Amino acid sequence: MKFFTESEGITRRQFFIGAGMLTVTAVISGVFAKFGLDVFAASDNYIEQRVAGLYTLDESMALRKSHENPEILQIYKDFLSPGEIQFVSPKAHHLLHTKYGSDIPAFIEELKHPHVEAEHEEAQVEPAA
Repeated sequence: MKFFTESEGITRRQFFIGAGMLTVTAVISGVFAKFGLDVFAASDNYIEQRVAGLYTLDESMALRKSHENPEILQIYKDFLSPGEIQFVSPKAHHLLHTKYGSDIPAFIEELKHPHVEAEHEEAQVEPAA
């Protein structure tokens, strides 16, 4: 391991060892770089094919918009906004929006005891006499 120590000059043997190590490193790096580029190109090709397939499937669908789907409209009419179709009803907003983090435990308790929320909403609606 004398070639790792500093000396006043570099010997011919140290030069060839260093050049060989540099060559091997460059070849190995090139192989891995080529492999990485091939994987990147293959993933791009897959993504392009997937997008084209999804657009083809979408174009062949009879119902392409959820707000025009008769089943969704019926759910809104019967349950989420009874008697009418109102997409921004409080019940739809409450049930269809995602909750994250610290909101989840309170939401689980609310789902376990739905009558507590109904009583709270009725108390707010009643006019003061």
